Amino acid sequence: MNNLIKKDTLRQNKDIFQADPIPGMEAVEQMLHQAVSDSHHFTNKICTDLIEAGGKRVRPLLVLSSAQCFGSLNQETVYTAVACELIHMASLVHDDVIDLSKTRRNKPTLNVQIGNHASVLVGDYLFAKAFEILSANKLLSSMNLVVEAIGEMCDGEIVQADNKFNLNQTMEDYYSRIYKKTGILIAACCQAGAIVGGAEDHEVEAFREYGKNIGYAFQIIDDLLDFTGNEKIMGKPVGCDLREGNITLPVLKLIAQAEYKQWIQGIFEQGNVGKSQYLEILRLMKDSYALEESYQEAVVCVEKAKAALGEIKDSPNKNMLLNLADKIIRRKN
Repeated sequence: MNNLIKKDTLRQNKDIFQADPIPGMEAVEQMLHQAVSDSHHFTNKICTDLIEAGGKRVRPLLVLSSAQCFGSLNQETVYTAVACELIHMASLVHDDVIDLSKTRRNKPTLNVQIGNHASVLVGDYLFAKAFEILSANKLLSSMNLVVEAIGEMCDGEIVQADNKFNLNQTMEDYYSRIYKKTGILIAACCQAGAIVGGAEDHEVEAFREYGKNIGYAFQIIDDLLDFTGNEKIMGKPVGCDLREGNITLPVLKLIAQAEYKQWIQGIFEQGNVGKSQYLEILRLMKDSYALEESYQEAVVCVEKAKAALGEIKDSPNKNMLLNLADKIIRRKN
């Protein structure tokens, strides 16, 4: 694994890096394939299909850009970016099993294709490959960050499962949960990138704050899209969170009004959120400004994220991170 990318490989790909909008993304794609290339042909095909299914690649992008705010691209940065994407991929595979999801990116989920048992093992395999890359290259700071993130992500899922259909949750509960589910890994990507780029401690902390807040914004927009998104664009059904009893920010905004809380509680007690009930809840969210208020909270989080980078030296990579924060609140999927 130490030889996945050598210094001369980076030099050979110099022109590719310069041509890329984000220097290093080409190397990340290559190494994602290389990381699973020594597996059994069936495992390799499954993992290759997952890699080629695409995705936003937000996490490796954050690692690469955070690192390059402080210096030029190096091997350690690429290794860290690949490990973070593998961890994200593994978590999505496990999430689909937990949520019994049928589609992702307009395609059948892995658990639909090969079953829950094999899907869990594929997720575990991807986790193992991520740690192999980090340990083989002695990226201990990055490993510590992602180990903590994985633990918190699992804890967040457990807390969410324990609070299904529980309308007695607070805003503090919500933000704590989405930090564990989404924010902490995004923050870890930013911190790890800054560390391998040579940042000082206070600069690493600034990137943690940036990552935490764009993680908040990302999840809030995700929660909004579950009510307002286009299924074809999103590649998955809308309304899943509500039907599964996950209490998201728009719901919390709506039930801040006592009469709505009592009404929704009655629906939950019936044991099923039907289409007509879902549409009525959506109408009430629009009329009560619950959706607009949720969106404005995402905007506030984005502004906090951008402010966190205020003392970081101006550079194209810093500008990319600031622009990424703005794009989060405009995304459709």
